[in-house]
Amino acid sequence: MALELSAAASRITGIPEHDILVVIQDGPARSAVEAGQVLPDPGQEKEWLSQHEE
Repeated sequence: MALELSAAASRITGIPEHDILVVIQDGPARSAVEAGQVLPDPGQEKEWLSQHEE
């Protein structure tokens, strides 16, 4: 998957593949932030969405 992502990023951006770093790291959702919000743990998405609807 990392090789495919690297190739796609190179193709889309025109950046040489040897200048692209792809890291896939597994970790708990609470370690990730999107749009300034800590992501919910698996199974908590529905509750999280109801609390974060705009």
